[in-house]
Parts: sequence; structure tokens; C-alpha cells
Amino acid sequence: MLRVLYLFALGALALNAAALGVPNVLEFAASAGSLTLASADAALPILLDSTDAEALHIAARTFAEDVLRVVGVKPEIYVDTLPAAVTAAIVVATVGSALLGKKKANGAAEPNGHAQIPLLKDTNDALEGKWESYDVRVEAGLAGTAEALVVKGSDARGAIFALYTLSEHFGVSPWYWWADVPAAKHAVLAFPRAAVLAHGEPTVKYRGFFLNDEQPVLWNWAATHFGIAPGQPPFQAAMYEKVFELVLRLRGNYMWPAMWASMFAVDGSGVVDDVPSAPEPGPNQALAARMGVVMGTSHHEPMARNQREFTVSHAAAGAAWDYEKNPDWLDAFWKFGAERARRADAETVFTVGMRGDGDLPLDGANVKLLEKITARQQEILKEVYPDKPLKDIPQMWAMYKEVMGYFANGLEVPDEVTALLCDDNWGNLMAVLPAGRVSSGGGGIYYHADYVGDPRSYKWTNTVPLAKMWEQLTVAHTFRTDKIWICNVGDLKNLETPLEYFMDLGYDLGRWGRDSLLAYLREKAERDFGLEDGTETAEIMAKYSILASRRKAELLDSNTYSIVSYSEAERSLADWAELETRARAVHGALPDARKTPFYEMVLSPVLLNANLNRLYTGAARSNLYATQARTAANVCARDALDCFERDQQLTDEYHALEGGKWGNMLVQPHINYQYWQGPMRNSMPPVSFVTSHTGSYPTGQRWGALHTRFTVSDCRGAWPGDNKFNCPLGYACPDPTLLPMDRWGRARWVDVGSGGNRDVAFTVVADQPWVVLSTTAGTITGDGKNDARVTIGVDWDAFDTSPADEAHVTFDCTDHAHMVVTVPIVRTPALPAGFKGAVQGDGYVAIEAAHFQAHRPAIIDSLETAGGGAKVAQTHEWAEIPFYGRTLSGLAVLPHARFDVAPAEAPSVTYDFFVHAVPAGPVEVNLHVGPSLNFFLGTRLALGVQLDAGDVKRIEPIPEAKLGDLPADWEHVVANEIREVKTLIDVTTTGKHSLTVYGLTAGVVLERVLLDFGGIAARDHSYLGPPESVIV
Repeated sequence: MLRVLYLFALGALALNAAALGVPNVLEFAASAGSLTLASADAALPILLDSTDAEALHIAARTFAEDVLRVVGVKPEIYVDTLPAAVTAAIVVATVGSALLGKKKANGAAEPNGHAQIPLLKDTNDALEGKWESYDVRVEAGLAGTAEALVVKGSDARGAIFALYTLSEHFGVSPWYWWADVPAAKHAVLAFPRAAVLAHGEPTVKYRGFFLNDEQPVLWNWAATHFGIAPGQPPFQAAMYEKVFELVLRLRGNYMWPAMWASMFAVDGSGVVDDVPSAPEPGPNQALAARMGVVMGTSHHEPMARNQREFTVSHAAAGAAWDYEKNPDWLDAFWKFGAERARRADAETVFTVGMRGDGDLPLDGANVKLLEKITARQQEILKEVYPDKPLKDIPQMWAMYKEVMGYFANGLEVPDEVTALLCDDNWGNLMAVLPAGRVSSGGGGIYYHADYVGDPRSYKWTNTVPLAKMWEQLTVAHTFRTDKIWICNVGDLKNLETPLEYFMDLGYDLGRWGRDSLLAYLREKAERDFGLEDGTETAEIMAKYSILASRRKAELLDSNTYSIVSYSEAERSLADWAELETRARAVHGALPDARKTPFYEMVLSPVLLNANLNRLYTGAARSNLYATQARTAANVCARDALDCFERDQQLTDEYHALEGGKWGNMLVQPHINYQYWQGPMRNSMPPVSFVTSHTGSYPTGQRWGALHTRFTVSDCRGAWPGDNKFNCPLGYACPDPTLLPMDRWGRARWVDVGSGGNRDVAFTVVADQPWVVLSTTAGTITGDGKNDARVTIGVDWDAFDTSPADEAHVTFDCTDHAHMVVTVPIVRTPALPAGFKGAVQGDGYVAIEAAHFQAHRPAIIDSLETAGGGAKVAQTHEWAEIPFYGRTLSGLAVLPHARFDVAPAEAPSVTYDFFVHAVPAGPVEVNLHVGPSLNFFLGTRLALGVQLDAGDVKRIEPIPEAKLGDLPADWEHVVANEIREVKTLIDVTTTGKHSLTVYGLTAGVVLERVLLDFGGIAARDHSYLGPPESVIV
């Protein structure tokens, strides 16, 4: 299948981006070299062919509305012929139509004196027999015109995509309705006579999305917005008309409709909670056929029948979802769906196979039974479509969950059926097509941007890691898993960006390379928000993708980020605060008409997620501070409560947009999950309060109640007095000793906090002149709102001349609270001249994967490459995927291919690091890699690790699992969005060392490299790991 974008212009053209990834060939001023399509005075009429599909006629009418939105004039539409006085038009037709044959003899001069551009036979030939391809250019002498803009499709959808691409060039976003993006305004729309806008076949044949998990959001929104009476199904033609238009504007062609409480082919027909006796298509199915959208049903709904159709039929007939016990009834049930689709004349991809009732495993299932069921379903299709060979009836079999196990262990998929492989519901491919499985049906993927299930349902806002989506979809395409791509987008709204990205990658993957995400988002920002330069907004959206997917909102809790080590919680909140500031600044500078779409797609998700992170951090602090007897527990608890209320305020603001158009779109409960299923309503996470009426009563002191509490970095304890974290014994503990400091580490801190209800003054004194204190005196207030953080640093030049390796910092307070903090220091040797790399500090080395010192490509004779080709020698190397992962980016061996080689033949990256203190035992190496799975069935992904010139240790990071099953660490890995791969090495000397990582196979994405010389183990739990070491 030809999959190529070809877009060129003869002469100079305006190249401002409009349709994402497609330079804009249009001009917005009249000129002698272009054909004016529309202006404030008039618009060229649109001419259609009566023999072309109704879908193309509907799209042409929508296109005319787009012209009206932009220039204020609506083109007239004619069919087959134009009025005699018309000399120019927009001709829209498919190859082979009678209309495209109505051309004057070549060579006739054009009235405007320009040389005629002939209708070249090879443009027809290039489109003939192709799937969803198009060619747009100015041609002379067609359909009685002197010249016309000819929009030519290889089929109806090809022409539709051409029209909607032109609409985007005009300034009409695909999201004009679903995200309230206003149309651009132009005085003139003109197409240069020398320009050609064309596109070949899409990367993926069937591209679409699944409306799923539609309660409570989509159901209640649709019922309210479309005025559906209570008790009636709300997903009717009024909604689906908007959905289908979006599918086509996104250059998709395929859908699975909402299904849990809906019957797509029945709803709107007047039948409620029942199924008509005759297989007549309902309004939704008829509309899909009219608009040219290919319909399917989800992975567990065979033969074009929704789950609820069985539920109501089963209730009436008492039939069981059991093919061995009830084959005749199920055959008739499935034949009803196929017959109904045929009567609708609807393009349908028929789901075949069988899972259990309600998307559960099928009781008693085995390979033989499933193959028998599918064979019978194919017989039914042949009965219903007697004039069509099976290869011309699109079919897919979803290898979802346990069915994947059957597939991996030899389940025979009929040649005509697409094997729809699935991700793990968290965006990680379970498998690609095995090299030996070649069929006309090919392979596809079912991908998730929304999910209900273990380890946690995620349905609230966009938490999709876009860079990982690119990486995984590229894997799918490389290994021929590209006949069908379908993405679960839940309620659709709030997932605008990942949905469009998924659809664009499916349409033209080759246009978007590994480092193109920022460019993609920039073009989207310029199109949807009217920005001259969308770079700032693109960076906000890309950084949001990292922060929101670090841990999905539904998985956040008070224990996610450390509030005692690495300042992790503070750094996370600072990331969100920076993003808020930047997003608000862009929003504030936009024209009023562009503020709403920016709020919906950018600012609102930033505000909501930033607030949620503040809520959980406030709760975490209140709980810890209460154990430390700090009055600030009350302050933080109230801050968390304020955030809880703020969540509802932000929800209400969103629901009020556009006069309440999006009411109910954020009602999904998302705070304080108790298990995988979403709560029925938001509830406040536990917070702690301390009494505000008394001071603290440490044992063993002479002054009665104290009103000061001291806490230190990297410890959960508090002084003076007893606390189980102050020392192993938990009482009679000495004053604290900080973890050792060195030149390449970070400062430490001591919090002077209120421990009672009185104001207290304090002083801080160090016994060494090289200690640097952020403050030496202050006052804290009894309400806990003005606690002081004293940072302890070192003047390293002064330290180098001092004989002391330890300092003591004394804290004295007016309430007689007293503490002496010991500050041990590690002396470090000077770095060797010319050293470049990371330096051990605070007892560890932490390196972002992209910050390597050397990399070595390798030419590999791979077993399989893109498209399932034969063995071929290619250069492979570790290459950076920007914005991949939880912190910065990822490194992957690209291009993807199927190979497994020895280290000497593998691409590698090397990280140099300097060690100034060696531990008594081995050093733990912790490689943070993406949560990918062993997607080559029967083999494991692998990398190699080597210290200096030592032996290479082969590591297979993903645990072995039964074919088709998930590895034992899966829940932990997807919840954390990382796999931590640990191994031990012996570092016995100080000085420069190197760690080399080899890509023995493709498929592993490396995010960070950590080496623990004792400093990581000595500290509190950290979700992200320590900050990056100093790189010189």
C-alpha cells in the first residue's frame, strides 16, 4: 500500500501552518497568479457529481459553511451542471466520476491569459484504486468552466479529507465545535494556480476512536446538552453528527460507539430498553452510513451488536452468553447485527470472536471453541453478504487480555481477519505481529487514553504521555501492526490533544519523527489559539504531558512525593506553579475569542492538576507535621481543604463556559480513591490537626511547655523530645546529625517551627566560619504560619583551608528550646583536568539518559524491519525522544527492528562519572526505563551494562511471563510509569569511571541512570529519585 504524503508548489507560496504538518498553500489576498475562491463579495460555487456518495455531498455542505465562517459568504452548491454564466468553480468529485470527464479540449486559452494547466492523465492514474487519497489543483476547461479548483479524491473520503484540509488552511479548526475554536477571518481565499495539494494513502487503513466508560460524564452531558428526556438514551443522532464530523475532520474513518448503557443501532428509533423485531437500522447507524464513517463495535461485542442489546434480549429470552449451550440463539443474535448493517448500507468492520458477558473472560473458553465461534461468524457474514468474498468484508478479532494468551499460544486467526492486538490498557503494547504471521487481514492495535480497571481507573483529565504514544505507535507500525488503530478516549472531551495526535500519527506517521512533538504542538497552538509563534504554548503542553503522566491524577495520594528528602514535593509543586504561571500569561495575552479554547485544552488541565498536587502535598505535610507536634499541621490541613474546595470551583468554572455548553464534563470523581474503581463522589484525603491551645511537652527538660519544634532534612523526626524517627530507640535520642555534605551535593535545611501557641524568637550560630546560614535570627508565630527554614551551606574555598571536618550549628529560642545540629563534611579531591561527566555528590550519581558523554552507532543485520521486510543491514543508535518519561526525555535504539546482538555489535551510550568516596560494598545501579513490555512474543527485550572495561552484564528488564500474560511487576510499573532495573557493580577505586549501556535489542527506553554509593539508601522514599548530579 502506498503511504506517502506529496505536497508541492510550483512557485513561491505562503507556508504558514494550518493543517498540522501540512504547509499552507493558500493565499489570503487576490493576485494574478492565483484563483480567488471566495471574498467578501462572492464565493465560487461548488459543483458535485450526483453519482458520488452522499457523504461527500454532506462534507461539501459543511465545507461551504466553513467558507462562510471565514469570509462571510457562503458558496452555492450545484450537482452535475453549473449555470451557464459560471466560468469558475470548485469541482469536488471522485476519480472515475462522470464530472471529472467533462473537460474542454486541451490547449484552449484561459480567459485571464494564463497558460492552461492541463488535466494530466497521470493524476488520475496516481489516484485510481488508492485508499483515501486526494489531489487538489487549479485546472482549466473542466465541467464547462474556464478554470476550476478541482478537489479530486480516489474515493469519497479522500475527497472529504481534501475539503477538510482546505478548511484547516482557511482557519477552521477540527475543534471548532468540540473545543470552541473560532474560525480565522480573511477577506480573500485564493489557491495559487501553480500549487498542488495532495496526499497518498494513509499510514493506517482504519483509524478511529472509542467512546467508552461514558458514565457519569458523557451520558449526563449529552442528556442535558441535547435535551434528551430522563430515561431516554442520550447518544442519538444529534450528538453523533458532531462526533462523525470530528472523526472526518481529524482524517479518521472508524469508530466504536458508546456501549455500556447504549445501543448505537437502536437508540433514537423510539425503542427503549428493547430491540426491534426486525433488523432495521436506527438513526445513528443510518447517519454513519450517510456521512461515510466506518462503524465497528468494541473488542468484546461481536457482529455489530452492542453489549446492551444482549442484556435486554437476554432479559426477554432468558438466553445465555454461552456458545456451547446456546449456539442457535447466538447465531441468530449475531446474524441480526450483520443483516442490520447490510440494510443500512453501512461500512462496517465486524468484530468477531467472543469474550465473556460484560467484558469478562469467557467461561469455558479454549482455542478450539474460539476458532469454532469465529468460523461460524464468518459463515454468517457469507450468508448475509452472498455477493461479497470474505476478504472484502472487513473483520477484526481483538486479542484483549486472556484472548492475547490464546493468540500467543497458537490461536488461528482467519486470513481475512485483522488481529487487533492491544496495549496493556496503560499505553504499552502487549505484542506486535509475530514475524511469521502474514495475512491479508494484517494486524492492528487497541490503544488507551482512558481506562476502567486495575491498578486504577483513569478518566478525569488528560494524563496521556504523548512522547510514549509516539514511541509505541512507531513500534506498532514498524512491525506491520497497522491495519487498524483504535483509541479509547472515554468521554472524548478533555482528551483533545492526545486524540488528535493519535489520529495524525495514524494518518501520516512518517511526517512526525522522534523529535517532532514540540513542532507538532507548536503548529496546533498556532492553529487553535491564533498565535504567531506557538513555541511557548507548545512547551507548556509538552511539559504538562510529562508532569500529568508522572503519576496519573487518580493514583496520586499523600505519600506520592517525599516531603523530607530531595525537596521532592517542593520541586514537584514548583514545576506545576511554573506551568501555571506560563499558561496564565499566554491565556491573558490572547484575544477574548481565543481564551475559551485555550482554557479548555491547556489552562484548565494545568490548573486542575496543579491544585490536586497541592491538595495531596498539603495533606501529607499536615499528617507528618502532626507527628512532629508542629502547629503548621493545622495550616497545611486548611490549605488542603482549600484545595479541595478549589477543585469544585475550577469544575464549576469549566461547566459555565460557553453558557454552560460543557456542563457535566468534569463531574468524574477523582479525589481519594480507595481501590481501582472510581469513587462515587470526591472525598477529602485524611488530614491531621494539633491542638492550638497548648505548647509541646518534651520529656526530660526543665522549662515546662515549649513552643518550638525543630525538624531537619532527610528525617521524619523532630526535636526537642521523643519521636520514633529521631533514632532507632525512639526516645532519649541525641540531637540530629545531618547526612554528610560534600562540594558536589546540595545544602541541608532545618525548619524552626511553631510547637505551641506563642510567638518565639530564635538565633542560629555555627561554630565554623565556613558554614553558610540563610538566616541567623528570626521569629516564628504561634499560629504556625511563619515557620522558618534555615538553609545550611558551605563556603568550600574557606573549608579547604580549615582543619575541621565537622561543624555544629546551635539553635536557641526564647521559649528555652535548644538544639545543636552536627554537620559532617566529606573532603573531595580535585577533578582531573579535562574531566567531563557527572560527579558523585551526597552519596550518589544521578544522570538523565540524554546527558551521555559518548555514543556508538552500530550496523545491524536485523531479522525484521519496517513493514515486515527481509533481513537488511541498518545503522541503529541510541536516540533521544524529547519529553519522554517522568523528568526530561528518553533514549531508545532507533530505528526499531527485530534483532538480538552481542554487546560488541550493539549500539551503546557511555556515561562518565567521578567518584570521590567508595562504599564498603557493591554499588547499586538503578536504570529507570520506560514501562514497555516484551512485545516480541516469546523473546525478551534486553540491554547490557558495563563498568569501565569490565564484563558486560546482560539485563532483561521485563520479567518473563507466560505468553500473553502481564509480568509480575506490571501493576507497580504502570502505576509509577517507570520500571526500575537494578543490578550491583563493584566500584573499588576513586576517580573517573564509565558506565556503558548497550542496546542488545530495540524496545527499551532509558530515562535515567542512578548509582547509589549509600546516599540514596540513607534517605527517605523518593518517587522520582534524586535530582540530577552536577555535570561538568
